[in-house]
Amino acid sequence: MRPALAFQSIFERAASVYSHWRADRGKRVLVNEILSIQIVTATIIGALAIVALYWGGQWVLKDSYGRWAQQWTGELNELGAPLYLDNDGEAKFRLESFVGRYPEIEQVSYYSPNGNLLFSVANSDVSETPEALSTKKLEKAKLLIGTDEPYLLDGGILNPRQFDIVAPIWIESLSEADLFNFDADITPATAATELIGYVNIQLDYLIFHDELLANIRTVVLILAALLAIFVWTSHRTLKKALCSFSNLQLPIRQLAQGNLDVEFEPAEHREISDIVEALEKTASALSERDSRLLELANHDGLTGLLNRRRFVEDLKEELTRIVQDKHVSALFFIDLDRFKYVNDSCGHPAGDRLIRRVADELLETVDVTSGTVARFGGDEFVVLLRNTSSQSARTSAEKILTNVRRLAHFEDERIFHVHCSIGIVMIDGSNTDQDDLVAKADIACHEAKAAGRNRVSFFEQSEERSTRTSADVGWMNKLRTAIDEDSFELRFQPINRIDNGQTIHHEVLIRLRDQDGRIVGPDAFLPSAIRFGLMSEIDFLVIRKAAKAWANFDSGQQALRLSINLSANAFESDDLAATVASTFKEFKVDPSRITFEITESLAIRRPQNVEQQIDQLRKLGCMLALDDFGTGYSSFSYLQKLQFDFIKIDGIFVQDILHNPVDQKMIRLIAEIGSEANMQTVAEYVQNAESLALLGELGVDLAQGYFVGRPARSPQFRSTPISLSSRRSRRSLRQ
Repeated sequence: MRPALAFQSIFERAASVYSHWRADRGKRVLVNEILSIQIVTATIIGALAIVALYWGGQWVLKDSYGRWAQQWTGELNELGAPLYLDNDGEAKFRLESFVGRYPEIEQVSYYSPNGNLLFSVANSDVSETPEALSTKKLEKAKLLIGTDEPYLLDGGILNPRQFDIVAPIWIESLSEADLFNFDADITPATAATELIGYVNIQLDYLIFHDELLANIRTVVLILAALLAIFVWTSHRTLKKALCSFSNLQLPIRQLAQGNLDVEFEPAEHREISDIVEALEKTASALSERDSRLLELANHDGLTGLLNRRRFVEDLKEELTRIVQDKHVSALFFIDLDRFKYVNDSCGHPAGDRLIRRVADELLETVDVTSGTVARFGGDEFVVLLRNTSSQSARTSAEKILTNVRRLAHFEDERIFHVHCSIGIVMIDGSNTDQDDLVAKADIACHEAKAAGRNRVSFFEQSEERSTRTSADVGWMNKLRTAIDEDSFELRFQPINRIDNGQTIHHEVLIRLRDQDGRIVGPDAFLPSAIRFGLMSEIDFLVIRKAAKAWANFDSGQQALRLSINLSANAFESDDLAATVASTFKEFKVDPSRITFEITESLAIRRPQNVEQQIDQLRKLGCMLALDDFGTGYSSFSYLQKLQFDFIKIDGIFVQDILHNPVDQKMIRLIAEIGSEANMQTVAEYVQNAESLALLGELGVDLAQGYFVGRPARSPQFRSTPISLSSRRSRRSLRQ
């Protein structure tokens, strides 16, 4: 690969990778998204659990502290003793001892009935002096005297560990009457109460609260650690579980880019393993399909040899190596001789079997290490011999001729001996146009056939041949363009009766209008059309244009009859008669007014498919003419067996008829045999009245030529002038 092309390839690949990277940046990664969802979910749930634990603990503590504080209300009567035992120093001492034993008691304060502080007993760490009771609190406390719950219990929501209990202390006195009927369970209605003060207990469960909070914090830390461990473990586990998905990303991308040799890592999970197995089967199936498609794209389906497209690629590569290494190679163009006879005699399947045998023989003959064999099309093969000389190329070609000549093919109890013609062109780097080289080898092959077949011919470059080759290639391009753009035109030449000069039908002739607007005759381009396989298309094009012309020019007053030439290539198509029938139906052409002309050489060979198609044309109602009679086999025995309506005597016998007695006898003989076989004879190339008169004397029925009428753009019904002596002579001959 050249440096510029290599650099361009690297740049394009880098650009492709960058574009994929840019495209992937905007896409979410499934594995990361699943992991993120898992981590966020676990974090939220853990945080909510910790918060719920903390605040739930606070509520539980508050409820527990409240219950605990209510238990202290049972001690109010005992704690209130210092108020109604003023001189009892032991009571205060017991109070101080009592408060010291319970660390949750922050302070016990005593107030007078009007709410003023009398004294207070506190734990050693409390230094603040309590304030007097508020009026609001005093009023609430007074209302509690004599009730079932004679105390005020206040606790803070924000600080649930602290409680404040205020209780009134009063003295109940009984009358003398009630004293004798005293019942501890019933308070007499006449009992008198005397408020002597208030006692205030301030509880603070700080010690217990701090211990509980410390325990809660420890639990929260443990939960947080467990949560972190869970997140980390889950992350690792989930990432490992999803790793199989991540491992599929690169192989699938390579598979999408056409890399069918990609390898998938084995998966531990059944679902991923099934996906990997399916992808591997898909890659294997695609690889097999690509192999089959590549085989079909590069090889001929019948023989297995390289096809034309692949061979042209190999030829291009060889031309590049020849230029670089300065060596010489050879190109063979091989065409089987008279192969159509096998197809026509035994059918196309037999021809296919013979083609396969020839292909196998070529593979055995040509050294595959230094040569390439390909089927170019039909019964044509090409061989590329690398790094060889002209003498070695000739030796190899002669070996091919010998081996193919020894090949005997049996078909339907018949033996076919195969021959071939080989054209060789040497490749030395002076010409790097592969199409031109193939064309030259093809021309050399045609020359081998023209020289007698079953031989080898080298292409020799000369000024004359170069001109002819360029002309052939130029005509091929012109004809292809003319067919695609319908640049052909028709001319109509009358064919008149000799006895009365009346026009009975017109021969359809083809012309080509070139790019300069000039009209080109068929002799200039038809040989190239035959050589390059375009004649069949031209035949069908002429049939269609002639049918259209018949529809345009037939007036009904003068019945228009047309004579259309068919080449041998037209009969290569099995649907000739069907195409003619559909074309005539489209333009409403009367088949009985159409005559098809075929050459003598094609008629005498009488291949099976030609006979069948001629019969089909006759069933349509068309007439048939044997063209150029006398230039081919000139076999009168065959002429008697052929069923034609017209015999056209070739102009080579007519142009010198006035001075050549042999031509006169030949024409008389043809006319007599045609008359006996109920065939009308047509003389071509009639140039003057004398020739016309003599043809009439020789028994010819019809005449065609410039004297009768020149080819015109439209059919011309113009009588030929006939002399009186000619009419009398013709009449005497009939008598």
